[in-house]
Amino acid sequence: MFFDAEQAQDACDFVLRLNRQLHASGLVQDNWWKKTQEWFHRLVVALGGKKLGPVEVPSNLLSWSAFLTQTCQHVIEQKPSQTVVLIFDELPLFLDKLITSGHPADAVEFLDTLRFLRQNQPSLRMVFCGSLGLHIVLKKLETTGYTGRPVNDMNPFDVPPLTEQCAAYLAGCLITGENVLCKDVATCATAVARAGSGCPFYIQKIVKWMKDYADKAWTPRAVATIVEQAANGTGDPFEFSYYEGRLPQYYPEDADLVDRARITLDVLSREADGLPFDDLLNRVRHNPKTLTLDPEALLEVLRILRDDHYLVECDRHWAFKLDVIRLGWYHMRGRQAL
Repeated sequence: MFFDAEQAQDACDFVLRLNRQLHASGLVQDNWWKKTQEWFHRLVVALGGKKLGPVEVPSNLLSWSAFLTQTCQHVIEQKPSQTVVLIFDELPLFLDKLITSGHPADAVEFLDTLRFLRQNQPSLRMVFCGSLGLHIVLKKLETTGYTGRPVNDMNPFDVPPLTEQCAAYLAGCLITGENVLCKDVATCATAVARAGSGCPFYIQKIVKWMKDYADKAWTPRAVATIVEQAANGTGDPFEFSYYEGRLPQYYPEDADLVDRARITLDVLSREADGLPFDDLLNRVRHNPKTLTLDPEALLEVLRILRDDHYLVECDRHWAFKLDVIRLGWYHMRGRQAL
């Protein structure tokens, strides 16, 4: 079952929304959903309408973590011969919301509760995903004294871009479905797949651009210019500014780190094949803000940007993970003078 955790406002609201989704998916019956609604209603009444998250739950009511535990146990009982997989989308954003609202203890209890459930329910599996890395949330919790490792029983993995064949197939379907005029659909589809680095999000954006700005039949050469046009266009139609804007959002307490990350990405955006570490350090030092940057500090920045999916290291070269992001960054920032 897929569940969007970002919508939840606090831990109790999370439990209510999760149960609503479980009920809608047929994983819990009407009587359990009714029990959930009654629990939540009694909780709101008992707290007098106060915000649920940081308030101590009255002793005569189940806490949100206890009800979450009972919910997962109930789901498993309904499917005794099957594995239950709960996919929590944007879970790190939800946890970050708890932390930034002044309630890191709820985030800790949440992570510990989910870990307890995984370890004690062999037929229960969980997938955490989202745009914010969980490592950023854990780093924030460390500043509050939390030293736990709540996900060391889970294997991290990247969702890679589509293969060239699948990306071209998707692009061809979109081009055909949108009635985009092309001199040759197959070659244009391949060009779209390449320009979008195999990412469905950008493939769809490129095809929409083709539909909106078609004054003649598209060719692969014309398709190859779309990313640059979008990056230089008004309104940020491909949302490239997101990658710069999330840096201060992720690391609000470390302005120096944000500056170093921006400058590093500026330099690498100019190099399609990336740069070896020593060359990169040399070029980063050309900027007055990072004139005295030492190798260890740059290595820390590179590792953070790798963990946040900006960069990859291959054959001792550091480079953007996706060329479409590199081009977007270059045209919005990297081509500016240092």
